[in-house]
Amino acid sequence: MFSELAVAYLFFGGTGAGACVVMGVLECANIGRYSARSSHWVAKESPPRLVLWLRKNLRVPHELLSRGWVLCLVLLAAGSLCLMADAGRPERVLSLWLAPRFTVVTVGAWALLASAALAAFFALASNGVGARLPLFVVLVAAVAAVIAGMVTAVYTGVLLMQFPSVVAFGTWLVPALFCLSSLAGGVAVACGVASLGESRGPCGAALRCLSRMDRAAIVAEIVALALFAAFLLSDTRTEAGGRVLLVGDEAIMFWVVLVLVGLVAPFILECRYLGGDRRTKGLWIACCLLLGGVALRICVTGLAAFDVSQSPELAMRMAFAATGS
Repeated sequence: MFSELAVAYLFFGGTGAGACVVMGVLECANIGRYSARSSHWVAKESPPRLVLWLRKNLRVPHELLSRGWVLCLVLLAAGSLCLMADAGRPERVLSLWLAPRFTVVTVGAWALLASAALAAFFALASNGVGARLPLFVVLVAAVAAVIAGMVTAVYTGVLLMQFPSVVAFGTWLVPALFCLSSLAGGVAVACGVASLGESRGPCGAALRCLSRMDRAAIVAEIVALALFAAFLLSDTRTEAGGRVLLVGDEAIMFWVVLVLVGLVAPFILECRYLGGDRRTKGLWIACCLLLGGVALRICVTGLAAFDVSQSPELAMRMAFAATGS
């Protein structure tokens, strides 16, 4: 039911959205890096406690943000291209931004466009074009990036809920899982960029803080995944898909790639992220989180093929069982 391009869009779009959120938060914590005047303003003013906490715990070198925003833009652009290629006709996707009706799909399309535009803005500004940007402009753009990224991350899951014929998608757990996975993908981008960069020392506190946040997101994702599996097995219409996922043909993808590699492994690595050889650990964490993101989308979209609404034979078998035939 879902092509490889559709799954690729869900992964690239979600991971790019998560990176937009993480990079936007880091921009707020490093707000004075664009000009000496901004740095002087930040130093002289008495900002709120939240801003002080961000500045203390999420300070990172300019190099990390400049490269992170470029990678975020690449991911969002790749997701958009996959969406257009899957649609077959690009004008179908472009029509979403011109549609007069206010729907979930149009909101998601505008959120994706806003995330890409803000990522492009910061990618250019971080690499020298906006060396003297006003503080207010940077702050507003950073907050907007966080909001747009969150909406896009949730939308990649809400998009599946727009398929009413697939019973397995009709739960809030789907957008919750996709949102948590997208945020983990954003942390993966930050860890990967920090590991490949030369200035890793100054961002130790930020990496430690991000790893704690990601561990909390991983725990939440495990809980949501368990609830989703229970939801699948509790309904006769989705039970077949749940069994295929947990003990059938998709069990290796679910238990090994998603749970073990994508959730358990990065959680363990992040517990000792800065304990030594952080370059290698950061790359392993990034790879594991990204593999988990791919596996989650493959597992969830693959449920459509085993849903009773998409399997006439299973529907007939259930009908005969209900009538006692």
